Amino acid sequence: MLVDIRYHIITVVIIFVTLAIGILIGSSMLGNDLIIEEQKNLVSKLEDDFRYLRSENKQFEREVNTLEARLADNIKFQKMIMPLVVKGQLEKQSLLLVVGNNISSDLKNRLIKALKLANAESISLVDGISDIEIKGEFSRVLFLGEVNKEIKDYYSKLSKGTIKINSDELNNISGLIKLVFEVASKDLADMRGVASE
Repeated sequence: MLVDIRYHIITVVIIFVTLAIGILIGSSMLGNDLIIEEQKNLVSKLEDDFRYLRSENKQFEREVNTLEARLADNIKFQKMIMPLVVKGQLEKQSLLLVVGNNISSDLKNRLIKALKLANAESISLVDGISDIEIKGEFSRVLFLGEVNKEIKDYYSKLSKGTIKINSDELNNISGLIKLVFEVASKDLADMRGVASE
């Protein structure tokens, strides 16, 4: 009988161990299904977000293209109208342009061209320290870029007024127009009043 009870106990233990292993394997299989389902949901959400961002990106791209086209048209219009707006604004004015070493020749030439379009009577140019011997009387002295104090002091005495030019403003046409009116001691509002009459 002892053999039968031992056999019976061993059989019951084996059944419980087998049952525990089955539960463990079954729960891990069920857990994997949940994980897989959650991953599918996450991938689906990411795909939806990606589609939304792609459509947003396309919309922003269209808006940027529209704005770039409008900006290009605006720049063309400013180039066409600039000679008409600045013409004659600097008549009878003799100007001295003092250019610092940190200014590109392109920027300097753009400014000189705008001053000539405004019919400045004369434009004298000082590039750095080498031309410190220019004398005379000028309507305005324009300082473009970094000019040392000694040169500023020397040339400031030669005019009725000085203007320090912000080189960033010269990168666009509206900045050049604004500068011409500042040199002419006129307000752009005066020009608007003439245009509305």
